[in-house]
Amino acid sequence: MWTAIAGALVLVTGLAACSEAAPEKSSSGARNESDPSCEGSAALIECARRSTIGDLVPEKPTAATGEPLVIGMVNQESSVAGAYPELSQATQAAVDFVNENLGGVNGRPIRLEICNTGFSTEESAGCGQRLVEAKVPAVLGGIDVFGNSIQTLSDNGVPYVGGIPISKQSVTSETSYQWSGGSWGATVAMAEHAAKKGKAKKVSIVYGDFGSIADSAETARRVLEGYDVQVQMVPFPILTTDLSPALTAAASSDPDAVFVLATDTGCKAGFEGLRALGVDAAKYFVGSCAAPTIIDSVDTEATDGAIFNVEGPILGGDADADGTLYASVIDQYGEPGLDPVGAGTVTFRSFMNLYAILRGIDGAITPASINKALRATADEPSFMGHPYTCDRNQFDGLPAMCSPQQILAQMKNKQLKQITDWIDVGAISRA
Repeated sequence: MWTAIAGALVLVTGLAACSEAAPEKSSSGARNESDPSCEGSAALIECARRSTIGDLVPEKPTAATGEPLVIGMVNQESSVAGAYPELSQATQAAVDFVNENLGGVNGRPIRLEICNTGFSTEESAGCGQRLVEAKVPAVLGGIDVFGNSIQTLSDNGVPYVGGIPISKQSVTSETSYQWSGGSWGATVAMAEHAAKKGKAKKVSIVYGDFGSIADSAETARRVLEGYDVQVQMVPFPILTTDLSPALTAAASSDPDAVFVLATDTGCKAGFEGLRALGVDAAKYFVGSCAAPTIIDSVDTEATDGAIFNVEGPILGGDADADGTLYASVIDQYGEPGLDPVGAGTVTFRSFMNLYAILRGIDGAITPASINKALRATADEPSFMGHPYTCDRNQFDGLPAMCSPQQILAQMKNKQLKQITDWIDVGAISRA
């Protein structure tokens, strides 16, 4: 049983992080690369002033010196089933940057209290209880597969903010606020594009038969059938390392498009398997499959034309300023070896958005005041993401999502090119 759950975790966490594929280059230059002109506190301040948080930046670097404001964080820091310390490391880098340069929150330095779920239902629940007892006003998300901590926080009115939404609690909890569409947003974007832009009449969905992945596949099916598309559902056992039977079954119906909801080694198997079968159909993969380490391991011909979801523009503009600041902060404040291209973008964004909320609160910073401020947001600028609205009406059935919008990009010669503007997957889910 443990092996089964561990294998499931690898797939689930990869899929949930799928939307953070980070191409190394965009049409306007570097993305998620540290800018030498941002080195040093004074220069970093100027780079911050050009970003989404520009209005919160002081005239000169200002260190926070007051009483610490403790913010919790729940993450799977260590486990034989997978460890994701890069999520908390990216958050800590953001905290250090804010404390040393932006004056913290009204002069108060932020202190991050990290609790490790250890891939255990008991430890997850324990994290929630520990942070409630510590009286933190909010808890940042990392990865909590089981969601017990989120439920405990919700039962006590403590906001759970951002992270990688995997569990059902993360997307439905009364006090959860998410700046990612997770696997649900990814599959809805694929479905809408395949049906409307690709004019697909038949689609095969290949997916791991587990939790949020299966739920996301079903969501895509409902959207496709709403467009009168014939859908073939092809589940595969979550522990399998051989996708050949599933891919062969998917190809047997001669589909116009194939969705492959797999990650890590499953990405390579999907690319190579569809190529070997000679599948002449639009191919959609989750964004984590566009990671350079995966793409570089596969022949160019196998990935050319593949379509991926991302949660940030590739085309430059304000997003480049955010990406440059992010990479520069990671370079200057991150742990040695922390790669800016990865899921750390998710938790960094979560902290920056929470920081903006905290700075805007007039009065005591409490769970109630943070919940109130978040619920009142409407088209609020999001760091490295789509503007967000936390009114619990952005995605049908998943009320915690504040900005589930997605962008699709296509691979050509191992480079991603943006092919859509923002896709409002929430509006599609409500249609």
